[in-house]
Amino acid sequence: MRIRVIDLDGSITAQSRVLRQFQPDVFDLRNWGPRIRLGCRWKNFFRFERKLDRLFGRDEPSDAWISLLGSGDFHHASLALLRRINRPFNLLVLDKHPDWTTWVPILHCGTWLYHAAQLPNVRRIFHLGGDSDFDNLSRWFAPTSLLQDGKIVTVPARRTFAGGFWDSLPHQPLRRNVDATVDHDRLEDLLYPYLEDLDRFPLYISLDKGVMWMPESIANWDSGFLDLAEIQEILQFFMKAAGNDLVGMDIVGDYSPVVTEGVLRNLLHRFEHPPRNIEPDQARLCNERTNTMLLRFLTQDQLATDFTFSARVRSM
Repeated sequence: MRIRVIDLDGSITAQSRVLRQFQPDVFDLRNWGPRIRLGCRWKNFFRFERKLDRLFGRDEPSDAWISLLGSGDFHHASLALLRRINRPFNLLVLDKHPDWTTWVPILHCGTWLYHAAQLPNVRRIFHLGGDSDFDNLSRWFAPTSLLQDGKIVTVPARRTFAGGFWDSLPHQPLRRNVDATVDHDRLEDLLYPYLEDLDRFPLYISLDKGVMWMPESIANWDSGFLDLAEIQEILQFFMKAAGNDLVGMDIVGDYSPVVTEGVLRNLLHRFEHPPRNIEPDQARLCNERTNTMLLRFLTQDQLATDFTFSARVRSM
């Protein structure tokens, strides 16, 4: 897989170890960062898409790219990458937050997944690792019909959700209990009904490292509960289930000082970002280490060999 940095905030280009070891293609879009950070009007988003078209061509090439986007404030840029894919695919999202709010009239880092679900080429969405903003008041703005119909499959990090439609919707957590770690057997138990679908279509992965706990991820948002080994277990499971047919991947969740342009984004920053006391150099070193380990894992040769599903053996 080839690696590129879509540089919106300088967070990845400051990680010299990542640049040196993986030599990604770097596309300087830092002038776009303040204009789309956290959210933007659709008109601005379409202009951003046209900029990507000029840089990359109108469609994604047949070989898969891993795109590093920087802060989770830019997770809605994933939608622009998904819209470039011209064949059916399944979507795996690893995120502490749902990102599927339905009522916001602009494109926002908390709404992009709802819009991704409307794309004709997106067959099924698997949302793993969630914990926050699922069963509080935000549940009133969830895409209930998409969840109940199985278009979006939700597998929380460590607990089931309560209230409203969650009480009748199956959604067992990745961890059997808060102290258990995610392993292959647990993933197979949870995802066995979807193995055929995963095998039928290629896979796109969107990873927000905010789904991980603080020692391995320092983000602009609150941290999650999974560790890097669990993330790697999940990635390996899904990639093998899809026959290693990956159409692309993006990674967000790095930390960067917030720079916004316009009243709207300034208000979003003030009212939505949790208060955090972060030392930028510490955040950079932490995220650089995790990015290095993730990219090394994703590009290693053995990922493509010597892995079978017992569920498939039972079905033979």
